[in-house]
Amino acid sequence: MSKSKGFIETIKQDQPALWELIKLHSQSGLIVVDEENDAVSATNRLLWTYPGLHEALNTVINNWNFTSIEDTAKENFSDILQNLNTKKDI
Repeated sequence: MSKSKGFIETIKQDQPALWELIKLHSQSGLIVVDEENDAVSATNRLLWTYPGLHEALNTVINNWNFTSIEDTAKENFSDILQNLNTKKDI
């Protein structure tokens, strides 16, 4: 199974301006970036101070999650079919 690129890598490559904003807001304590675990999350301070930005960040994360889950499911199903075909040939 091929591993899809992670959330942070996707943002860095596909939306560099967004990545720069995420880094900027992480320095001010509004967003937490955990590159080791491929996670970006909003702090309560972001929710209280900028609820619109909080909602926008959630939308970006949720859209990526939906796409990632769909791609992973396709890859897994393809692998299962490939393994079934391989076992049938044996």
